[in-house]
Amino acid sequence: MMAGKARFTPEAGGIRFSESGILTLGAVVMNAARDYRFEIVGPDRFLVFFDDGRLFHDAQLSDDGAACVTHDCAPDLYRGRYRMDGPDRWRLSWRVTGPRKDLVIATVFSRA
Repeated sequence: MMAGKARFTPEAGGIRFSESGILTLGAVVMNAARDYRFEIVGPDRFLVFFDDGRLFHDAQLSDDGAACVTHDCAPDLYRGRYRMDGPDRWRLSWRVTGPRKDLVIATVFSRA
């Protein structure tokens, strides 16, 4: 489980998304953080880039506010789903599979 904060900050060509918090995996507790850049390319489409500029995935929201995305990080495969619950809440879940990975990551983001 991770509890923390996420922040969107406008920047040239997009929006910086920064998340940080405390990650607890069993008895192990550690700080965790990650940055991405979102680039809005249409009224319901956005690209997500790693902080080093590599494309992470392309998301196209459907009429019901959901988008399915994939990221091939050989030998692992990440299958994600965005779900917009409204202007103040959204969800992102990942199903990660590979030779040494088999997990689900589920995140709920709510405006503070």
